[in-house]
Amino acid sequence: MKKAKRVTTGRARPEARREARPETRPETRRTGPERQEPAAGRTLAHLAAVPAAARRRALASLLDEEGFLAVSDVARRVGVSEMTIRRDLDAFERSGLIERAHGGAVPAARPARPARPDEPLYAARRGLHAEAKAAIARAAAELIGPNDMIGLDIGSTAACLAEQLRDRRDLRIVTNSIPAVLALSAPDGTGPSVHLLGGQLRPGEGSLCGPSARRQLAEHWLRRAFIGVASVSEDGLFDYAPEEAELKHAMMARAREVILMCDSSKFGQGCFVRVAGLDAIHTLVTEAPPPAGLGKALERARIRVIVARVAGNGTVERGLA
Repeated sequence: MKKAKRVTTGRARPEARREARPETRPETRRTGPERQEPAAGRTLAHLAAVPAAARRRALASLLDEEGFLAVSDVARRVGVSEMTIRRDLDAFERSGLIERAHGGAVPAARPARPARPDEPLYAARRGLHAEAKAAIARAAAELIGPNDMIGLDIGSTAACLAEQLRDRRDLRIVTNSIPAVLALSAPDGTGPSVHLLGGQLRPGEGSLCGPSARRQLAEHWLRRAFIGVASVSEDGLFDYAPEEAELKHAMMARAREVILMCDSSKFGQGCFVRVAGLDAIHTLVTEAPPPAGLGKALERARIRVIVARVAGNGTVERGLA
């Protein structure tokens, strides 16, 4: 009996070791994925709780970055059903933004468009279409509520808006535009609270951009972002410089509402860098109704259009195109 006990005890030990190893190994194997998946989670998991329009703007940006969206992968990363992602892609397809591919989608092929000439200097653009820009700025200023936290893009129209906000002490404004900062500086020091993003200076534009500016922008949440672009067409929003386009994109991603300020001279023009699709904005403020093709694209994307007209007495009339 003693020998039997010894044999039984001796056999139990290897079995105990074999049982212990599977309990340890899966934990080791899970360590890798658990450390990798949060990176995707930090990027997309918050989209599970936002409205569909906000989720679709983020997915459109992701498609621009990655070039392909797999339904199953995106659903897992966001934390929603595959059916929800398919509905998002259906909406993109109806807007002509994507082409369906096996298991997902790719960006739609875009027709060639004439490129605009090299980026003109800010000083040269400042005086162009001055009345239109002033009307757009006044209409855009009416969209800003009390105590708003807003993002203000670069450009001459943004500088016009900054002039309208000089006496709004209740506002907090984040911008990378030096002309806008100067316009916001009230002589008596009673203007809004202004946060200037730091980065690499673009002398011709008077702007600061680059990775440092994007990192600083990521620390802010914006109620509204006021964006300017070099051109807008059925294919989306376009600008001259990749580094500026990246910061515009980042500012739009940080805002609950995106407002595009664009005078009619920029309708239908081509430019070097695509900033985003039309569905990335909520409102377009301009001084003339968009042409038919662009107007239909804006309507499909459910974008509010405010037309600011300068009347004979200098007042601004607002309406929906």
